[in-house]
Amino acid sequence: MNIFEQGLLKYLKPEQLVLVQSKKVGIGGAGGLGSNCAMILVRSGFKHLEIVDQDLIDASNLNRQQYYVNEIGLPKVDVLKQRLLDINPDAHIIIHKVQWNENNAEQFFKGFDFIVEAFDTTDWKYRFVQYYSPRCPVVVSGVGMAGLTEKKPMSVKKMGNVYICGDRSTDSTQGHPPMAPRVTACAAMMAEIVLDLTLGIKR
Repeated sequence: MNIFEQGLLKYLKPEQLVLVQSKKVGIGGAGGLGSNCAMILVRSGFKHLEIVDQDLIDASNLNRQQYYVNEIGLPKVDVLKQRLLDINPDAHIIIHKVQWNENNAEQFFKGFDFIVEAFDTTDWKYRFVQYYSPRCPVVVSGVGMAGLTEKKPMSVKKMGNVYICGDRSTDSTQGHPPMAPRVTACAAMMAEIVLDLTLGIKR
């Protein structure tokens, strides 16, 4: 047990930490939702993550994603993996620098306990959830967390084994800018669902 994990025992019981560390979490997307959710999950004790994203870091990402100016142009998954290992050096982080689609989806997240949908566009979100919801015990999705002036309350809606976080309407592609406060809040809601379900905390 490394020093980070020893520190977690100030807040978690040993059996809780063992349980959290036994769970496998897959994440589709390493942007605003994905990078923030991954960071929160690892800080919460999760150490088995698999992340799929094809994008390079862009200056427009820095307002809400876990990346810095000197990393512009680098693959998001490479930088995110190192950032997660900087929190817990013993974390097991699998990354794929590819675009997810239904043709390659079978190779990802095999036997995982949770899958997090963290893509930017509605079409990809829908397709990702539609593919994995019959194949994974729990799918967590983020829908509607953009906006500056038109801010709708965010909540969690459960539909079978799918948990949808956000306001389910404000789309960044329809004139609602994605800003750090709401994007990060939604990512935290998503991570909290994974943690609560793992520890058997009633929602």
